[in-house]
Amino acid sequence: MKITKRDIKFFFLGVLSLFIIETFFGWNDVIKDMKRGFIDGYNEAKK
Repeated sequence: MKITKRDIKFFFLGVLSLFIIETFFGWNDVIKDMKRGFIDGYNEAKK
């Protein structure tokens, strides 16, 4: 089996598509997790 450039392009296009779909449908969770991560990181840096 030979992997071509076309196969690699379609693989990354699929990964990107799933990322966009997941971000779109879970937008509230994404925002909540980003805020929590920022606050946790900020608090760790202050220690």
